[in-house]
Amino acid sequence: MLIWTTAVAFLLSLVAVGPLRELSPSWLQTGAELVAVISLFALVCLLESSGSNTDRSNPAA
Repeated sequence: MLIWTTAVAFLLSLVAVGPLRELSPSWLQTGAELVAVISLFALVCLLESSGSNTDRSNPAA
């Protein structure tokens, strides 16, 4: 659920920064850029933590 929320926040912030740049005020653009960076970082961290199913019994792997 958190991954989907982060993905939606990232996509909405990209829309505010991209095609709607002329229509949105400057404070919204700054906030959308910040949300895009934070949500991208959180998305990468969440995907890394959910996909790291490593076997720690074999350190050479």
